[in-house]
Amino acid sequence: MSFFVTITFDLNCAEPSDYPKVQNELDDIDLSKYLTGKRKEVQLPANTYAAEFDDDDFDKSAELRDYLVSEIKRIFKSYSLAGKYFVNVGKQWAWKVGNVS
Repeated sequence: MSFFVTITFDLNCAEPSDYPKVQNELDDIDLSKYLTGKRKEVQLPANTYAAEFDDDDFDKSAELRDYLVSEIKRIFKSYSLAGKYFVNVGKQWAWKVGNVS
């Protein structure tokens, strides 16, 4: 089985140029703005990233959560950014992306 991770964040007083820096860092730890579904690839909402992690690398969801929190803090600090984040880690999961008009 694998873990499915969702991360979202807000940056305080950030410049537009800060967001691509954070995105590149999150890409480096396998988090993406895109998910591939049964029929197509979809883009997640702004500042939302997701990934599937193999449970061979992490014994418990809390271990993976703690790793990701430390990485987010490292990324924010490396660019002198402040803000809040949300990290969700789960084993049995399903997802859906859609629009409401």
